[in-house]
Amino acid sequence: MASSHQPKDFDVFLSFRGEDTRRGFVSHLFEALSRQGIQTFIDDNLTRGENISEELLKIIECTKKVLPVFYQVDPSEVRKQKGYFGRVLTKLEKKIKDKTKVQKWRDALTKAANISGWDDKNSCTDSELVEKIVEEISNSKFIKMPSNDATMQLVGINSRMEAVAKLLAIESNDVRMVGITGLGGIGKTTIAKAIYNRFSNHFKAKSFVENVREWSKTEQGKIHLQETLLKGISKDKNLRVSTLYEGTTRINRILRLKRFLIILDDVDNADQIETLLGQCECFASGSRIILTTRNKRLLANRNGLSTYDYGVKGLDEHEAIKLFRKHAFPSNEVPEDYLALEKQAISYAKGLPLALKVLGGYLHGKPTEYWEDALDWYEKNLDEGIGNILKRSYEGLTEDEKTIFLDIACFFMGYNTSYNMIKDVLKACGLNPVYGIRNLIDKCLLTIHEDYYCLSMHDLLQQMGMDIVRREAPQKPGERSRLWCYDEEALDELTEDMVSDKIRSIILWPHKSEPVEVQIKAQFSKMKNLRLLLIRNVRCCNGPLECLPNGLRLLDWRDCPFSSLPPSFFPKKLAVLNLPFILLKEPVVKQSLEYVTHVNFSWCNLITKISDLSMTPNVTNLILEGCSNLVEIDDSVGRLDKLKVWDLGFCDKLETLPNCLTMKSLTSFNLMDCERLKKFPNILHEMKGVEYLELAGNFTKELPPSFGNLIGLKRLEVSLFSGEAHLPGSIYNLQHIEALEFHGNVIFPKNAEIDRQPVCNSLGCSSKYVFPMLKQLQLLDIEIRSEIEFILNYCCPFTLEELSIYNSNVVTLPESMSRYERLHTLIITGCDELREIPRLPHSIRRVEVLYCNSLDLQSFSQLLAEIIGLPLNLPPCVISDMLMFPHSSTMLPIGSTIKGTEYRLCEYRFEVSGDENDFPNWFNHQRDGNLISFWIGPEFPKIALCIAFGIPDCGHFDYHVFVSINNSEQTFERTFISTATTGRLVFSCRPQSSLQELFRDLQLTDRNHVQILCKIDGPSLWFRAPIVKKIGVHVECNCLSLQSGLGLPMDTENGSDLGLAFDSSNVDGFDLGSSSVAQLVPTQVKRKSKKRKRKVRPRFGTLFKQQFPLFKKKKKKSDGLICLNN
Repeated sequence: MASSHQPKDFDVFLSFRGEDTRRGFVSHLFEALSRQGIQTFIDDNLTRGENISEELLKIIECTKKVLPVFYQVDPSEVRKQKGYFGRVLTKLEKKIKDKTKVQKWRDALTKAANISGWDDKNSCTDSELVEKIVEEISNSKFIKMPSNDATMQLVGINSRMEAVAKLLAIESNDVRMVGITGLGGIGKTTIAKAIYNRFSNHFKAKSFVENVREWSKTEQGKIHLQETLLKGISKDKNLRVSTLYEGTTRINRILRLKRFLIILDDVDNADQIETLLGQCECFASGSRIILTTRNKRLLANRNGLSTYDYGVKGLDEHEAIKLFRKHAFPSNEVPEDYLALEKQAISYAKGLPLALKVLGGYLHGKPTEYWEDALDWYEKNLDEGIGNILKRSYEGLTEDEKTIFLDIACFFMGYNTSYNMIKDVLKACGLNPVYGIRNLIDKCLLTIHEDYYCLSMHDLLQQMGMDIVRREAPQKPGERSRLWCYDEEALDELTEDMVSDKIRSIILWPHKSEPVEVQIKAQFSKMKNLRLLLIRNVRCCNGPLECLPNGLRLLDWRDCPFSSLPPSFFPKKLAVLNLPFILLKEPVVKQSLEYVTHVNFSWCNLITKISDLSMTPNVTNLILEGCSNLVEIDDSVGRLDKLKVWDLGFCDKLETLPNCLTMKSLTSFNLMDCERLKKFPNILHEMKGVEYLELAGNFTKELPPSFGNLIGLKRLEVSLFSGEAHLPGSIYNLQHIEALEFHGNVIFPKNAEIDRQPVCNSLGCSSKYVFPMLKQLQLLDIEIRSEIEFILNYCCPFTLEELSIYNSNVVTLPESMSRYERLHTLIITGCDELREIPRLPHSIRRVEVLYCNSLDLQSFSQLLAEIIGLPLNLPPCVISDMLMFPHSSTMLPIGSTIKGTEYRLCEYRFEVSGDENDFPNWFNHQRDGNLISFWIGPEFPKIALCIAFGIPDCGHFDYHVFVSINNSEQTFERTFISTATTGRLVFSCRPQSSLQELFRDLQLTDRNHVQILCKIDGPSLWFRAPIVKKIGVHVECNCLSLQSGLGLPMDTENGSDLGLAFDSSNVDGFDLGSSSVAQLVPTQVKRKSKKRKRKVRPRFGTLFKQQFPLFKKKKKKSDGLICLNN
């Protein structure tokens, strides 16, 4: 018997001899293999007798694995060809003249007998022997279950299968259940089928039970499901079940004995699982259960069973295009005039495979005019086929859950998706939002962003919700429960006074460039059940508003043109009151509004005072940002115990805050640009929630002694415009501070009474003044040297990571700097008195020293060179953003986010002023322009790069460096150059490990083409844009044999015809840490190329020699700048 892929369409070739064997043991083995899904070939027409050994010879020679079965024969007799077996073979040999042929037979038999196999003499029955053989063949790496080619070719299936396989952990011996969850049409069943095809051969019992939800509607249907499951796990195709109890009992009896894989497709409640699997107890070790479901809650509380959830994500853009084109353009050729329409269709589907298939099928072969009309229809209507599948989840909801779903789909998704705000509004509506929203999330109708605590919903689910509401009254929008203005129906109904008391929510937000004029007077009087009202971009052209429904739970009216609200408006259950830019002079609340949690009067320039808010005790958010004439806030605001967010930013005339704050719930307190404040409030109790506070103004000269009760502060910024700020002794209570910024002269208390154990400071001594969690420190415009020294020596822990000093009176940094064992960033700017930096810790990787005119550059450059090993033939003026390979886990990652943009930095990068004539000759291959190419061997090298930018007065610009190996492209580096007005040389390096990580999926060959391209990203309106003047490369590699002198040539792109090889001779320049340096040097140079070749001289220009003292022996004061990132 042989397992092989050689015979087409078969996994196993069954070779045997003997008619009794054929009708007995072999027939049972063949049947068992076939039941297992193993394609087995058995030739009933083989020539009998003398040619069977010849067949065996061929099998042994051509197959990948031979598994002999010694059935009623002793293996030693076959191996030694003795006994009865030997006598028969000797008798046969006498009849055949070709002795060579007979010897081949003997050799083949000996070889077969030496292979480990099975022997029926080892005290086992035929059935046990068959089971052993089938199990080993099933688990053989040569046997793969027959795969559905169509399934394996499905777009995106492989990555999703791998994710599920990781959760399944087939080799693990525990019993586990994996749920494949997601909304309808996302591809759950398809993934499950692919998993089944791939892994079912690893299990003795397996079954794929489809359409569980549909069959479970009747008792007979449930029995059908049990029979389907039993037929799979028992191999009895004629099995019948009479009752549900009988079926469950028989199923559980088998599942205790056999390691199984069971997939239950489309399960929507726990009863269905219990009908098929009982109580999920006492299953055989190593068993696996997979559920495809829209209800994640089914995975909970399965009698201690290990459960895992794989939430299926939609297709990404590349996958969506591929799937859509399979159905819309089977040839994969998209005419140019269809590209924009294709993009629109793919955007509509939002990665849902079902929608992509349906749209692609409908639009296939249609003209562009049909596409345009169809896509316009789809934007307003939901396809019936897609809608029916999505609605199955909606139809299983309770009435309250349906209300919550429709409110979110038809109102909040177009307004505000903050979970806390939605929860407060729905609770005021008499619903149970915590329970209801959780159920919607579990049923894959909603998702929640855990970091921002915002809800989201697939666009097609939102469209389904809107479609449900439209069907309430297809021809009469005013009779529907919800209106929205995106199709101007709400605007028409409101202006024509065709509304009714059925309306629950209105979004009046015409998407026009200019506000739309409407007449709103008494229409709201008819809408007694209106709960949610949002108005934007509307200008009322009639008199004052006569009424608003008192049943409102949410009122949001931006630019409300009225100076007062209707006198009859008493919304007792109002939860959200957002009236930014309103013309109210004083938002006085004269009634009890105990449900109100969110109040927003931002940018209301007529407001001068916030009066008594004691009637709104449950306010959590109070937004008064930009009230430019606000002067005073009532003391009652300071007693709002539930207030979490209080925004007073840009209230630049604010003078008086509440005298005392008792807000234990406060987490955000914004006082940005409140520079006229006279006094900071007393903090009567400890506040743990406020983590960030920015104080700017002369009121900071006298912070109250209770300031230290803000014990949760992690970031504090204190700025004053004149004089000195004497900080209170309680400042040392802020033990969770991670970032401190002081702007102006601050005086720290030196003899404060502090009731806590001293902490080790940067001097290595115990100090009671230390902020133990401090990581970032910024000092700006501090004139008092002794305070700078006190802060650096006594207040900083040795774990400080970033230190910045700007325009301050510092002469030297303290010796204790070398003890900052995690300090990686040092920035000193505009400190004219700074003369020296004695020592720096070896953790340093970024240093910026700008406009420090008294600093001894030569000694400082030597200090840096000692730390990072800079080449001596490069100027010491290094500008920002050099990132050395991290020394510890505290370093920033290679890909970091700066100002919302992802910049990818090399491990080693820095800049100097210079032009294309200043290239160091260490970069031994240089090309004009922005592209360079070369070849490497079978291992990834270390690559150092130099780029010369020609920069007119263009200021800041980004650039992007791409590296391509064998046409596989990755980002080598992406970063920016700021405030550049002269030419600039940029040096960067990626070591071998970094390059290997970039191309982790790429297999190198003996000869690999590398291309490096630099592109400039920036505004298109530059009068004179920066350009890449030249690019140079240095490659270190241990992967090429250099003894022969034959290397891999550089490309001859951009007009170069130099042939270059790798040479191991030493060169000047960076020490990149390799004992074997592969240098690119010319070899086999053509005669005509000699005229073009020039030796690059590292002169760096007169500008460098004048500006940078490293090239002169005598010391000189610098009037330039130094920046280094290490």
